[in-house]
Amino acid sequence: MRSLRTGGQRAVSVEEGMLTKLTEKFRFGRPSELVGVDIGTTSIKVCTVRQIRNGFKLSKFGRKSYDDDLLHDGNIINQQFVADELRTLLNETGINTRSAAASLSSYTVITKRITIPFVPKEDLDQSVMLEVENVIPFPLQDIYYNYYVMNSDDDKGQMMNLLIVAAKREIVDGYVNTFNLAGLNLVILDVDIFAITNLVEMLYAPKDFSVVTADIGASVTNIAIVKGPSIEFTREILIGGKYLTADIGRVLKINYNEAEEKKLGGSAEAQELFSEFVVNVASEINKTINFYVATKPKETVGKIYLTGGSALVPRLKEEIETETGIEVEFLNPFLTFNGHEGDELATHQCFAPVALYLSTRIGDLET
Repeated sequence: MRSLRTGGQRAVSVEEGMLTKLTEKFRFGRPSELVGVDIGTTSIKVCTVRQIRNGFKLSKFGRKSYDDDLLHDGNIINQQFVADELRTLLNETGINTRSAAASLSSYTVITKRITIPFVPKEDLDQSVMLEVENVIPFPLQDIYYNYYVMNSDDDKGQMMNLLIVAAKREIVDGYVNTFNLAGLNLVILDVDIFAITNLVEMLYAPKDFSVVTADIGASVTNIAIVKGPSIEFTREILIGGKYLTADIGRVLKINYNEAEEKKLGGSAEAQELFSEFVVNVASEINKTINFYVATKPKETVGKIYLTGGSALVPRLKEEIETETGIEVEFLNPFLTFNGHEGDELATHQCFAPVALYLSTRIGDLET
């Protein structure tokens, strides 16, 4: 499994540059199970899988939604509340493992691709630190960062392509503290868009054309365009389902939960609000694809994969197909998972990808 999907080689995991610096004084043995935890703006999802001979088997999945936001600008707003809710959800789901993997929202993470002259491995850390000071707009003491060496820029290997990933220290520390309060060891910290695109490659292995993944969440829509093993382009759009839910509640004078049900059920009483939402999301996805194709005219986008709770808004899939002229499919994270049947998993399909992928990263942990 890989955290940072670039190049076609195995990527260094984000936690090696972030969490290892926080937990290097501790020495934990390799756990037998890893709980994937996806903390969204208005929901928490948890998942465990078991590794079997031909892949993974889903063990447990749980989800809980909230009226109030859990995150603000990537920060966990009330760490004690989220820790208590996380502990309760794990108990209700029957998950006992104390080792956890989580992900940061991609819009809170800074990624930079740079090219530098070849540097021997033993000198690379120092060289990258100097580059980070130049390309990341925050002081080193305020961030955690990691890097991944991609393919050489030329046949002679005289230049190196690097991907640098950085996150604010306060955000990472907030996650670590929240998991500690919940009685969990946070051993992996990934990035949500990397988790989703890794899962697309794992399940569908697209090779003949570029594909788009669109994670339509409560507050943000994250779009990534992937070609083979590489993320070619990413974009975050400040359009999400919670705004539609709030508008429905305001217009129909109902509470948040009732408005959420009407949103997913396509209530005829709020058709104008639905139309505006689906048109805006479809339009922005189409603009993103057009920009990508304009910059890389030889590339073809052959498929769009939708995920996220707000992807379930009625008529959204059809509107995106109409706007882009590209086939659209809901990302099904359970395609290669055995032991659960259709209808039981179908209700979780758009909510589970990040938590599920994080749980599969058990194989990335060293003994």
